[in-house]
Amino acid sequence: MAIESNGSIANLIIPSFKTQGLALTNPSIYYDVKGNNLLLNIRYVEYALYHSEKEQKFQNQWGVLAYLHPEDDMKLRTRNAFTNSFEENQLEFIDTSLLDQEPKWEFVGLEDARIVVWDGKTYLCGVRRDTTTNGEGRMELSEIVDGKEVNRYRIEPPNGHTYCEKNWMPVVDMPFHFVKWCNPTEVVKVDINNGTSETIVNRTQPLASNLERDMRGGSQVISYKDYFIALIHEVKLWNNEKGNKDGQYYHRFVVWDKEWNIVHLSEDFKFFGANIEFCCGMTIKDNEFLMTFGFQDTTAFLLTAPCDFIEEFIGLKEKTEKETNPILLVSNVFNDFALNSEDQYNNFHLGSLFYQQGHYASALSFFLRCAEYGSESNEGADNDLIYEALILVSKSLGCLSRRRESEKTALLNAIAFMPQRFEAYFYMSCFYEKDKDYFNCYTFAKIAQSLFDDSIVTKTLAKIEEYKINFQVGYSAWWVGRFRECRQIMFQLADDYNEGIYEPIYKNQIQSNITRLGSGDEFTMYHKSDLQNYQFAFDGFEQIETNYSQCYQDMFVLSLLDGKKNGTYLEIGSADPFKGNNTYLLESKFGWEGKGIEILPHEVENYNKVRKNKAILKNALEVDYDALLTEMANYHQNDNCFDYLQVDCEPPIVSFQILKMIPFDTFKFAVITFEHDHYADLEKVIRNESREYLLSKGYVLVIGNVSMNEYCPYEDWWVHPDLVSQDKITEMLNDKESVVNIKKFMLGYNKK
Repeated sequence: MAIESNGSIANLIIPSFKTQGLALTNPSIYYDVKGNNLLLNIRYVEYALYHSEKEQKFQNQWGVLAYLHPEDDMKLRTRNAFTNSFEENQLEFIDTSLLDQEPKWEFVGLEDARIVVWDGKTYLCGVRRDTTTNGEGRMELSEIVDGKEVNRYRIEPPNGHTYCEKNWMPVVDMPFHFVKWCNPTEVVKVDINNGTSETIVNRTQPLASNLERDMRGGSQVISYKDYFIALIHEVKLWNNEKGNKDGQYYHRFVVWDKEWNIVHLSEDFKFFGANIEFCCGMTIKDNEFLMTFGFQDTTAFLLTAPCDFIEEFIGLKEKTEKETNPILLVSNVFNDFALNSEDQYNNFHLGSLFYQQGHYASALSFFLRCAEYGSESNEGADNDLIYEALILVSKSLGCLSRRRESEKTALLNAIAFMPQRFEAYFYMSCFYEKDKDYFNCYTFAKIAQSLFDDSIVTKTLAKIEEYKINFQVGYSAWWVGRFRECRQIMFQLADDYNEGIYEPIYKNQIQSNITRLGSGDEFTMYHKSDLQNYQFAFDGFEQIETNYSQCYQDMFVLSLLDGKKNGTYLEIGSADPFKGNNTYLLESKFGWEGKGIEILPHEVENYNKVRKNKAILKNALEVDYDALLTEMANYHQNDNCFDYLQVDCEPPIVSFQILKMIPFDTFKFAVITFEHDHYADLEKVIRNESREYLLSKGYVLVIGNVSMNEYCPYEDWWVHPDLVSQDKITEMLNDKESVVNIKKFMLGYNKK
């Protein structure tokens, strides 16, 4: 009605990075005539309200009305954000550190503060309940100067002990006077120096005698023409069949004459039709009423309405027909919502806007309203939109964090509403993954996998491609002991990579998982008990008790070079000095010399403590290989010919970049082992490109697709024909393109 009569609606916000997306509610506004400034305060609370409305089909596990505090911290904390220049909207949290004390109760801070300027000083008038151990509430005046609280005045009620005094309405034109109660109207005068109050008016109100609900405090009491006017609230509270608390808030304009007789009452009303709305700010500027209110305890709004409209609404003058504001022909989310607040699309659009802005407590309220007001029993309801809204309730709670049970319940509501859709099962799997509840994670992922439908187009939810669900199944399968299923899925995801575009986080996770699954800590080492089966004998091999390489690399080098003594090497990616190390056997049993390169300080420290040949602490991508190899060649007098080059860094693209840095036109290497991690290379390019490169440098691929098992080709082994005998090359040459289980190859199992 107000908007149709040339009024307007505006959302009042604080940037979400300051609020972590939590609730902004119950704002207050005041027009300072002398300074020509609008003062604004917004209450910030560290909870989100979950309130099911209408048919209340999508309740929280704690009922239809639940204040969702962090589940590990149930204190209700309030902070106030204030500005004395509404035009600039520079809201900052008030600095209360000068007067703060350790709270004694779980409701902390000044609640529902109304702004008033008395005797040139700015005050916030609200209730505080944290000064006693039982939560006894008292009105306080908080004096604000330049964004800081400089004085705090606690007010005792005039008529003896009461548990909780709240919602006293400051009378703007009567310094330190409040309307404590509406019917009967009790006006109190406060002595801030003594913290006391006295009743100066206590008048019964015949005009309000037949109201069904108590009239409670709301906005400030402002002077208008020959009247005092306030905007009050009335509450209807009850418990439903389960015993859960529920309630409805209503508003009403109250008009007193200057003798404090109620002379007009408006009809009760709601701003937007929500069960819970609350106004604690009203002022007049430029012939307009400005009213600030909280919606569902999560969102703050400012309603502006012409004085003529308010007068007619209250009953101060006769109603007249007016033309609708032409601006309404231009649709926007707030106008659309104000004109039809029960429309599920209007609620969804507002929820989406707040979600995108990071105001998740507000988004939750509107998404929940979308679901409730779009209930499937309503004619023309969009059930797909209801389903998405319920998921987005859960996602909003997830963004707020530390509200896990409510986050889960919202997903269960979505599943129960449309059990044939797959998305909520997927999100439920992700939910349980965070808790490391892998059996539930796996179960819900399998259900999502079975119901997947690529034809579904969502309105706001990010698209869930099939590979994401498959990854979720594969990942959780490992944790519930389904190792084969896990490997099959992960390797299939890797094989299918080039057929679709994976999000970077999934690409990295798939690479990480198949690396762990394919190699991990799996070692295929030689032991002396294998002596009779070893296929490529070399001078001195019968003296070897065990080797140290993860996958026979050291034995391969010695086999090709016939157990060469005093050889030379360059080991790029040294890692551990013993375990999985390709040069320790060469150094300790055959007298080889060389250098290692390693980027991790602790590995280099351990290496150099126990190894004769030392490792260099350096990023292998930053090494001057020409200078290093020249220095080594001069020392060994080896005519720039080395016996072994290892290139083993992570990820494989780095190994290839390093390989291309080696000056092969100047130096030769008899044997090279190059790790390409083809099984973990989703683009499947490093193996082929590295092969083309080494072939161009004159090297021969002796064994490709080396693996410690049947499915993880991760290295190629090369020789230079100028430095290795052709007989040895022929003896070991394996030209198969398939994966080579190196243990079976070296021990001749494939020949049996």
